[in-house]
Amino acid sequence: MRGTIVMNTGFLRVLLDPRRFFEERIKNEPGLKVPALIVLVYALIGAVAAALTVNVIIALLPAEAQAFGAIGVAFAAVGAVIMGFLSWIICAAVFYIVSMLFGGEGSFTRTLEVTGYGLLPQVFGGIIGTAFSYQVISNLTIPPITNPEQIAEVSESLAGIIAADPLTQIAGLVGILFVLWSANIWIFGMKYARNLSTRNAALTVGIPVALYIAYILITLAGWL
Repeated sequence: MRGTIVMNTGFLRVLLDPRRFFEERIKNEPGLKVPALIVLVYALIGAVAAALTVNVIIALLPAEAQAFGAIGVAFAAVGAVIMGFLSWIICAAVFYIVSMLFGGEGSFTRTLEVTGYGLLPQVFGGIIGTAFSYQVISNLTIPPITNPEQIAEVSESLAGIIAADPLTQIAGLVGILFVLWSANIWIFGMKYARNLSTRNAALTVGIPVALYIAYILITLAGWL
């Protein structure tokens, strides 16, 4: 039963044969329910990662301030979910605008739909990234804080330790692989959503994705 649902929804085809998936999907009206579900799962994974990070920060606070830790975790989680959906919209808007340079034709709703499907690999990447983050954070040794002035100093020190950890750098490189997987899906999605040639669809997706990957690599290089 579950396998039937997955195949009918097209998740496996999105991941493994996006050209055929979007070629068939374009024949129907745009639908945002399934893409929104993918984004929601992706955002919830981000919420877990954000909560783990905030817990480390809370541990640095004086005992009386830690009582408000749950509120901080809640704000971080909700913020991560909101950012997940904003990322979806911004990503779709960027693809839509860039595709205009290549004569793209088609609704923004359709672009939003295919962009959401393309975030499916990020669900797996998010799970792996969160697992790495948990491993790194769980191994941290947080020194005792005796006065508020130490919080900034200790926070900066811990940030450096986290950034320099090999697992953090590996997570960044693994994340790039999942971004490339998403890019492959987006190329075929934009091809049909905006009526582009494969070349122009590749440029539409490749330009912003290349800039994003360059940013990640520069950041990782700065950590070494």
